[in-house]
Order: sequence, then C-alpha cells, then structure tokens
Amino acid sequence: MPIVKPFRAWRYNRQVIRNMASVLAPPYDVINGSQYISYAARSPHNIVYLTLAGSPFSPDPYLSRYPRAADYWQHWRNEGIFIQDPAPAIYVYEQEYEDSLKGHIHRRAYIAAVKLHNYEERVVLPHEEIRTAVRTDRLAMMRACQASFSQVFALFSDPDGAAEQIFASQTVSEAGFEVSDDEGVVHRLAPVMDPERIAAFAEILSDKQIVIADGHHRYCAALAYRDQMSSEQPNTSDPPWNYVSMLLCPADPDTLTILPSHRMIQALPPSGYDYLKNPGANIFQVTVRELPSGPADRSSAVRDILTEMHQLGSQEHVFGLYTGDNVVRLLTAPRDASSLGNFAPQRSSAWRQLDLAVLHCIVIEKLMGLSGHYGESQKNILFTDSAEEAIAKVDIGEVAATFLINPPHVKDVMQIAQAGDPMPQKGTHFYPKPLAGVAIYDLRA
Repeated sequence: MPIVKPFRAWRYNRQVIRNMASVLAPPYDVINGSQYISYAARSPHNIVYLTLAGSPFSPDPYLSRYPRAADYWQHWRNEGIFIQDPAPAIYVYEQEYEDSLKGHIHRRAYIAAVKLHNYEERVVLPHEEIRTAVRTDRLAMMRACQASFSQVFALFSDPDGAAEQIFASQTVSEAGFEVSDDEGVVHRLAPVMDPERIAAFAEILSDKQIVIADGHHRYCAALAYRDQMSSEQPNTSDPPWNYVSMLLCPADPDTLTILPSHRMIQALPPSGYDYLKNPGANIFQVTVRELPSGPADRSSAVRDILTEMHQLGSQEHVFGLYTGDNVVRLLTAPRDASSLGNFAPQRSSAWRQLDLAVLHCIVIEKLMGLSGHYGESQKNILFTDSAEEAIAKVDIGEVAATFLINPPHVKDVMQIAQAGDPMPQKGTHFYPKPLAGVAIYDLRA
C-alpha cells in the first residue's frame, strides 16, 4: 500500500521574492499562449519559465525548451531565488474559494513524496487515459531539470477527517505564504517538519488506495523516469526517483469541486439535424426552458437551469440541449431506464451510469449518428466549462448545437478508478488547480 514520506522542497526564497503572487502560476497544462505571456511578464522568475520555458505557441524550436528550463533552474538556485528547506516536511496546502452551488469552500490537502507504483499494483489508480506526446514532454523536462515543479493532484478516502485532525492547529507562518490568484482563489502553504505528525499522516495513508485527480501525464512520466534512472543507477539506495510529489486531498464531496465540460458540436450531418426534430426520440422526456434576451436576465436564467439540472441529476440523467432561438430543452431519463438498453456492455456498471457515457453513446453516436470526423473530440466536438459561452457560440453561429451537462460526482471518479475503466475524454475538471512552484521536488540522488 502507499508509502508516504516528507521531502526537502525547493521553495522561493521569501527574502528575495517579496511578492509571491508574481512568481506562482497554475500548472503547465492549463496555460495557453496569452496566459503564458501574462505570467512571464509578472516576474523574470515566474514559475512558467521552468514549467514551460517558452510559450507553447512561440516559434522557438520545441526541443529548446528543456535545456532552457534546466539553465533557469540551475541559475536560480545558484542565485538564491530558490532555497531548499533545512529538513524534510509535509506541506499543508489550503485553498479558499466560492463554488456556485456549494458556496464558500475551505479545502485542505497535503504535499508529500509518494512511492511510485505501476497501475497494475492497484495502489495508485488513474481515472483517465493519457496522450503519449504529453507524457514524453513531461519526461523530457524531468530529465533535463532533474526536478518536478508541480504536484500530481490525488484523492484518498478519509471519511472521519483523520488527516485534518493531525494538522488542525497548523497555520501559515513566515515560512509559508498566502496569495490570491487571478480568479480570487486564496492559496496558503505551511511546512510541517514535526516527525510525530508526519508519521501519523503516513500511517493514515498506509491502507488507502490513491486516485489521481489531475496529473496523469506527470505520474506516467515519473514512472518512466524511475525506470530509466533505475536502469542507469541500479545500486542507489531508496532514490528520489522512486517517488513522486503529490498533493493528497481527502475525497470529500463537500470540499471538492468538479466543473462540467459542456459539449459544443461544430457541424452536424443530416442525421444530426433529423435528431433535432425529435430530441427525445422516445428515450428522454423533453421539457422546455426559455431564455430571456437581456444579458443580465439571461445569465441568471442559465444559472437557474444549471441549478435545476444539478437537482435532477441525483435521480436522472439530464442534459440541456441548445440549438438557438433562446430555448433550452432539458432531456431527462431515469438512471435505471430500460429504454437506454445495454449500451457499451464491455464497460463497467459505474462507467455506464455516467451522464457523459449516456450522452456520447446514446445521444451523440446512436441518435445523432455522429461518427468519423463528426464524432472527433477537440475537432468537431469542443469543450468548455462555461454554460454561457457554450450557448453564446450557438447564437453567433460558431457551433451548431450545445449540450449542457452536470459534472460527475466525486464518488463517480473514485468508482471509475477502482473499476479500472477510464472516464470519457474531458470527463473531469477539478477546480481550483493547485499552483505550480510551491514545493519543488528534487529528483537528484
């Protein structure tokens, strides 16, 4: 089962970096070209110079990013921009933010080094598949820099709040930091070097399965890095590359937010337009919700629809179909509806209960007849977590149809991972992301 231990993180030197908000940024995989430019302009020592080392859309040769990041990393340590903690620690990481449905959330998680396990060992579990090119990119960055600049975000079951009790008295001190990000999320970090509390936390995790929420590519890159280094240096005792740094978060639905990934379809084949004449297709009940034309009233109406969908979602599959004319059609079907049939029989029961599974298998593929180019994700089927954006793109003619969806529940993610059945693409969007650069893990022996 999991082996969890403290580590000596490299962190920004607070004597040199006075404004922590100027140097921290979200993980590499949620930053686009314009955001990279914005973060890079805030400080010559912003973490994006290490995580990306060049805009993803810049004309620089792609492979030059890795030695450039390694050069920054070495120089910044030599210059005292980063200093390493004097003793191994577990880092308490807090986030405070507003959830549109749950209200104010105060979330606490814990950064530690976790021993790497292949997925087949059933200690660390994925819930989604990866793209080889992205894993290769992160592996190249690890090899060049011999460090991990951000954590794998992972979940563990802690229904009794045992971890919270261990660290309940921990507060941010001068050794930690508190910053607010661009979305108003408050981030706090505090190191804990007390051996007794560290041992108690490791004991709590010792009989748990860990489920990756975000960072599958980083985890798979760490596995590959471990295998490469073990081959090159087979006699190193308990090397750091046998571990990966993780943000370990209790799988508490009250303090975890998963945003929806609404589906926008750019072009429809004739079968798709035929479906729109009868979107229920004797499978779903259809109810109509009208949208006002005024921006403020419209925004409020969209929020009301999402709230209604959330309330219905505990008992029914529910989707909001928008094709224009200020009308959202709610499609609902009981979760045990026989009319859905035994679709995707090769999949687990947990997978077939997902709204996304029903949407793609029953609605998009079967009823709408989207296949080939029409069914390709990120080409003809696009994603957004903003319902207003998804609706607006229909109104201006950029997409033909939008499906509003509920996000999966935390228990869905845990069950999918335990079943070994990956979520559909863009099935989860955990929010908010932990910041990169808060506790850098050194991979050197």
